[in-house]
Amino acid sequence: MKKYLLFDADGTLYDFKKTESIALKALLEKYGIPETLLPVYHEGNRKCWDMYEDGKITLEELEVLRFRLFFSSIERDIDSQEAADTYAALLGDNGILIDGAREFLESIDSFYHLEIITNGIGRVQKKRFQGTDSEKYFENIFISQEIGYAKPDPRFFSYVLSALKAEKDECIVIGDSESSDIKGAVLSGIDSVFISFDGKTSENADYSVSSYSALLSLINNLD
Repeated sequence: MKKYLLFDADGTLYDFKKTESIALKALLEKYGIPETLLPVYHEGNRKCWDMYEDGKITLEELEVLRFRLFFSSIERDIDSQEAADTYAALLGDNGILIDGAREFLESIDSFYHLEIITNGIGRVQKKRFQGTDSEKYFENIFISQEIGYAKPDPRFFSYVLSALKAEKDECIVIGDSESSDIKGAVLSGIDSVFISFDGKTSENADYSVSSYSALLSLINNLD
């Protein structure tokens, strides 16, 4: 019987794409950088997140490295640490729930324990959750930066299970990332739901859904 719903944050319940877009636009304006150069940033940012999920760099290193790579690529002499701090503050100021997420969370039966599992930056995530008044829906918020391990590392999930005093078969991971959420669940022996609002499916997840209504129906019928 499933009791614990382990929700990824960004892309699953929170609209990070909108948050990121607002923050990056403001940051580029601050430094006089044209938005046409954003693909260069995104390429380096993705590489940094891949390195983080592989355990090759820390989240603190990621925050600065992605801007160091960006500024180096576009040949701009800008303080990467300052940019990282400014960007983090901008992200924290713009918490946005995905359309329908609040209604979905409010409709889940109180029998379930709702938990957040995120690889995001601690101070940023907490500020975003507070800004959307959504912390109240979750019993615990597990952040990789505070735990010391990141999804998909099985040690992240072991920590969560231990903190919850839960068995694997009592939990299900719900997320939009194949590389962190689903892979982590598979490596940890926990059932998973891949959610894609674009209708994509996962061969590795136990279930795939493309809407909150489908997710709610699935949850209500879990054994």
